[in-house]
Amino acid sequence: MTAVGSNPDFARASGIDVNRMRVVSVVLSTVLAAIGIVVYQQSFGFIQLYMGPFYMAFPAVAAILLGGASVHKASMLNVVIGTFLFQGILTMTPSVINSLLQTDMSEVIRIVVSNGMILYALTRKVQVRR
Repeated sequence: MTAVGSNPDFARASGIDVNRMRVVSVVLSTVLAAIGIVVYQQSFGFIQLYMGPFYMAFPAVAAILLGGASVHKASMLNVVIGTFLFQGILTMTPSVINSLLQTDMSEVIRIVVSNGMILYALTRKVQVRR
């Protein structure tokens, strides 16, 4: 897949079926996205698949950026770390705040924390090492 994505002509000359690899990569990314939607939606206690794509882009990008990725470089480790950070903070914050304030504002707190993490991740500046 890397060879096809980097240089399709070289991959084709090496005997790799470029079209087949593209189909396999699209199918694999779709399956991983479906798993991601199920994992993300389970934190709300219900699944709304018809609205899933509308609410997935910003949290997914924020989780990757929180994991340490930059615009120019990202790895699977960034994705895994970012997902655990994003979901961990999103899951634990409402219960902690509710116990401190003795109220039941879990959904409001979840929205504020989620949007705050998205805003932080999208606006933070990364120093480039040379």
